[in-house]
Amino acid sequence: MRLLNRLSNNRDERSLASQLRRRRFRFFRSLFDPLPRPLRLLDVGGTRLFWQQMGFADEAGVEIVLLNHQAGELALRERDIGATHFVEHIGDARAMPEFGDHSFDVVFSNSVLEHVGTFEDQQRMMAEVRRVGKRYFVQTPNYYFPLEPHFLVPGFQFLPLEAKIWLL
Repeated sequence: MRLLNRLSNNRDERSLASQLRRRRFRFFRSLFDPLPRPLRLLDVGGTRLFWQQMGFADEAGVEIVLLNHQAGELALRERDIGATHFVEHIGDARAMPEFGDHSFDVVFSNSVLEHVGTFEDQQRMMAEVRRVGKRYFVQTPNYYFPLEPHFLVPGFQFLPLEAKIWLL
């Protein structure tokens, strides 16, 4: 278990999971950095801690709206970090009538889509992401990757439901 924890702990910057996450984020930054400021970004299912871990704590002229379906760590999320301004918003990514068309320069979502209900719900979320954002970056785990990312069990995603229940 200690080995799995060392590999998968997102809060440990030396873990494999953190290194891979930072590598993905560097790719995102390469697309994001050339955009003119001020910049408005919507993070679907995001946390302030994620942006802090990615070294995004001092971006002048950037507002990040954290959209979540429930208030969690609200006191932590409503504070700014350095120059970056954070706004907490409670809502449903499948329907965002509170945001106008193309009201965000960038919509970002990291490993959220696979948790959004049915395939039709996921399609509705993506339609809303495309509607409210001028650009978007949506990352989701590769279903066919041999190690299931949530439970860290090789091939877990391919097992019958009964076997998954038994293992959990």
